[in-house]
Amino acid sequence: MKYGIGLGYVSKLNFQETIEGIEYIKENIFSSLKKKFNLINISSGLITNKYIWLNDDFQQTKRSIDFDILSQNEYGEIIQANNKWRRYFLKNFEETNENIKGIITTFISVNRDNILDNVNSLIFEEIGLEILCNEVNMEELNKSLIDIYKIICTIDSKISAQFESLNEFHFSKTLTFITYKKLKELYPFLTFSERLNKFGKDNGSFVIQDYAEKIFNQKNVVQFSEDVFNLKTYSKLYVYNGECEKAISIAYAGFQVDRKTLKNQNLILKENSKINNEYNHLIKSNELPLTLSMGIFTNRVVMTILEKQHIGEVHSSIWGNDFIEYCKINNIKIL
Repeated sequence: MKYGIGLGYVSKLNFQETIEGIEYIKENIFSSLKKKFNLINISSGLITNKYIWLNDDFQQTKRSIDFDILSQNEYGEIIQANNKWRRYFLKNFEETNENIKGIITTFISVNRDNILDNVNSLIFEEIGLEILCNEVNMEELNKSLIDIYKIICTIDSKISAQFESLNEFHFSKTLTFITYKKLKELYPFLTFSERLNKFGKDNGSFVIQDYAEKIFNQKNVVQFSEDVFNLKTYSKLYVYNGECEKAISIAYAGFQVDRKTLKNQNLILKENSKINNEYNHLIKSNELPLTLSMGIFTNRVVMTILEKQHIGEVHSSIWGNDFIEYCKINNIKIL
């Protein structure tokens, strides 16, 4: 599969149908999540003051994109993941309506260090949810992921009814929860990525839990910073994409760190360069609310439902000339 695209692959939808499908899926995921979780729509921040450190460098594996601000004699930085920004926003949340549980954002940024393939580009895009909580509750987290999955499956059914050329259903009817330990026991001789693909092919959609601390320093695996998620709670939702023939992540959920968790995770990760920034000070001073932080990778959802083999078919980014030429020759429409 060159560029992750099978030989002889032809999209089942024409260009106009693809654009219509993308719009329908993204708009309905957003509106359904907003209603289900009782959230208000907030325009996400794009940049941050480097001193505040509302960015996430993924344990210093993602290079920052920063710039000088001439009028203020300071430095700004493009936010590459807005989980901290969403929590920081809720610090000043004074909404008196008890039915409002948090915020929802559409977030688009640049990830210059992404390894490009058929499900990853230089652009990072997600629908982000930040929900106010009183305590860490894994039952609440699990229920939230199930609710997200149900919403996506419902939209899948509606799209399949709209476009007869598509398969009727693209996700398994059950959502399995599994831990890193159990996954390793099932496939002891495979790599982490191979285990995910194998389990997804055998079982369909699943959520992997209790794994973030187990993959520190593994190659080609996203690393976690100490000051964002409570790593014991971080969970990721995978679906098996039949067109791409692999398991792909479409959503995640995790509680953000409190003072105690930050201290414990610092003993492991030792990201001491972050200790004195303003955001970490707010955590240690208990000035930030406890939140359940969730995100949906909309482009991957769209790929799966519309039966596309490459993410370039559903959103715009930069690609190499060889890939663009390959798509032209094979009549593959890249946005």
